Amino acid sequence: MRNTSWIRKNWLLVTSVSFVGVHLGTYFIQRAAKQSVKSQSGSKQKSTEE
Repeated sequence: MRNTSWIRKNWLLVTSVSFVGVHLGTYFIQRAAKQSVKSQSGSKQKSTEE
């Protein structure tokens, strides 16, 4: 009898953790992008007011 690998035994855990990891990663990237856009637009407004 062959030994099954760890990934084959726990494929559901591996896929769910990677799914959550990808979505958390994209969430944080979008959040950082929104913050940088806000800070850039805020600095543009300050420079146009002066």
